[in-house]
Amino acid sequence: IFRAQSKRADHKRQRAATRTREREREMESGMDCSEPTPRVNYDIMQRYIGRKVRLVCKVEEWSGDSLKASTCDGQTVFIKPKQGSQYDTQFVEIEGVVENNTTVQEESYTAFGDSFDMQNYNKLCELSNGPVQELFL
Repeated sequence: IFRAQSKRADHKRQRAATRTREREREMESGMDCSEPTPRVNYDIMQRYIGRKVRLVCKVEEWSGDSLKASTCDGQTVFIKPKQGSQYDTQFVEIEGVVENNTTVQEESYTAFGDSFDMQNYNKLCELSNGPVQELFL
């Protein structure tokens, strides 16, 4: 029994040392991954009001100073674009702050083209915010 407990303790120490080395490398490279921006769908976005997220959506229509879009789980959201942003593809990834349960204030965006598998992205969101989230940065 003592040997098994000792092996488990050694394994935990090794994992902790590995995580420490990884964080040190990140700091040396100037890349801070201590709080990665979560990838979200509409449902998961509700947990992040007031925080930064990444949301891939399908551009539906412009309405004044906001954009109506569809999320990968089939819900409607509104994006408040940063001045000068022009979404020239059907799918975009918005990095921004969730203002309320339906609105994201864009900080930056990435064009994802006119063909994107939203079902696969929805699954990615569920996995990266669910039981195996430690596998994701």
